[in-house]
Order: sequence, then structure tokens, then C-alpha cells
Amino acid sequence: MQYSAKNTISISISFVHTAISKVPLEPDVIDRLLYSSRIPRHLLQESHTRVSLTQYSKLITALMIASDDELLGHSNKPLPIGSLSLLTHWLVSANTMEQVINRLVRFYQILGKGLDIKQHVEKELFHIEIGNMHHQQDSDTFIAEFSFFCIHRILCWLRKEIIPIDQLSFPFLEPSYARDYRPMFYGAPVSFDSSHIKMSFSRELLRKPIQQNLTSLQSFLKDPITELLILNFNTENWASKVGNEIRDKLDALPTLPDLAQIMKIKPYTLQRRLADEGTTYLAIKNQIKRDAAIEMLVQTNQSIEDISTKLGFAETSPFTRTFKQWTGVPPSAYRKYHI
Repeated sequence: MQYSAKNTISISISFVHTAISKVPLEPDVIDRLLYSSRIPRHLLQESHTRVSLTQYSKLITALMIASDDELLGHSNKPLPIGSLSLLTHWLVSANTMEQVINRLVRFYQILGKGLDIKQHVEKELFHIEIGNMHHQQDSDTFIAEFSFFCIHRILCWLRKEIIPIDQLSFPFLEPSYARDYRPMFYGAPVSFDSSHIKMSFSRELLRKPIQQNLTSLQSFLKDPITELLILNFNTENWASKVGNEIRDKLDALPTLPDLAQIMKIKPYTLQRRLADEGTTYLAIKNQIKRDAAIEMLVQTNQSIEDISTKLGFAETSPFTRTFKQWTGVPPSAYRKYHI
């Protein structure tokens, strides 16, 4: 497989832990699925390890198929394979986003399992809430993260745009990997230790029309989990603009003043706009380098020396030290686990 800089975001190994924590499969089956997804169990022992979206997508899809449960044991009753297909076929025939939301809620009411979804409008916002009728409290983390991720990405896919989330509320304490929520939910504000599992949007969204059709749905359903994970429309936030600008310049990244000149903006203005989004140029550079390194180590046969050069490191040793800081293991060990 050829390395592509596009969609090389990585996520914390904690998401893998949560995904396999309740799946009704024997340990040896889970081990085989982890290995086939190029995530051997050895990596689960390293709390700072990260996996690429490709690895995670393969694992989630494999777990769903093997268990015949699209919620991986986190619901009181299995949600059979094909439920997502049925849901999206119904949603794509709607005319407006309001119809989509109504059908989403009604789908799980008719099914009587899976998700306990409610909606309500409050002034200029509408809220989607998940109750615990169909799952136990100890599944709140997976249900909240995975369900809201999928619901939001499906809404974005239907509209062919990144729909801004006004607020996300989770009932659990802030996890150590909470920074990964930023790429997952496109920078949405998140609150923890809330009394509700709730996702809020502008009420204006309800009036907007659907932009997809049955033809595009067929393509989407060939690999829906991957499609949702790598969903990426042109977005106007400055972190994305910076990322897109430097993603193919990793061997010689521009300085902030040089980047500002390329983007035709004053350096202090660019710095301030990134700060307003809760990030910095240094953080974006490190994230893109880290995720590109993981992708190349897993998906290509390039030597570690070549990878370090492509990422702008003068020698292999500083790359090795930096990669270990990023993931908890050196690049040679990370690659060894994936052979």
C-alpha cells in the first residue's frame, strides 16, 4: 500500500480498550481480530500508544461482523449487523434534516433496542440525548463516544458538510485521551461529569435539505465505518487550513512567519486564530508528524531512516526519542508489533 498523507489521523489506544471491553467474543478470537487489524495485544499494555484510523476502522468492522452486534456488547440486546444499513436507507430518503432527526429517533423506538434516543428543541438549539433504557451505566463511555460520533458523522455525510456541534455533554469524568475528541468532533466544546449524554446543534440545521441519494449511499455502505472515520469536507477552521497547508511539507516545515506569508495573513493573527481554536502551530505540526509516522510504519515498508528523513529529522535517533514520547514505544518496536 502506498502511503498517503490524507486521513492519517491517529487516536489513543484507549478507544481500542473500550471497543473490546464488552464484545461477546472469546479472547483468542479478539486476539486474532486485533492482529488482523495490525493491532497486536502487546500494544494494549502501552497507555500512550496510538493507532491509525485505518487500524481502528478495520478492528471495529471485524468485531461487529464476528459478534453480529454493531454496539459490540454495550447494549442490553445485540444490534444486528445490517441495522446501520436499514437506518441510513430510511434517512437518505428524507427531505430535510428535521425529518432525518425524527426518523433517527423513531428507528430505535421501533427496533426496541440499540440506542434510547430522544430529541427536544430549546430556544435556538435542538438537542439529541441518549438515555440508558438499552444499556448499563458502565457502558456510558462507549455509548456516548461511539454513538454521538456516528450520529454526527452521518448527519455531516447527509449534508455534505461539517456540521458544527454547539455542545457535547458526557456523564463521565474527563478521560486522559480527551484531546482526541477535537478531531473526532471537529473541535466541538465538550463538558464532562454531566447529568445527561447530550449533543446540541443550532436549530437552523433542521430546515436544511439532504444532499445525498440512494446511489451515493451504495458507495458509502461498502465500508461505512471507514467512510465515517475519514469523513472530511472542506472546513473553514484555521487548524484544518494549517494542517492542509503543511501536510505535504513535513520534510521541511515552514516557520510560523513563512506559513503566514503563504496563507496571506499576519503571523500574530494566525497565532491568535489558532489559539481561539484551542491549539498552536507547534501542536498541529507534532500531531501531523506523529500520525504520518504511525501510518508509514504500519502501511509501508519504508525504513525508519527514510521515515525520519521524510518527517524532517536530521538523524534517526531524535526521531526515535520523539516517537517514543508520542506513543510510549520506539518506532522499531511499534513496527515489530505489526509484522
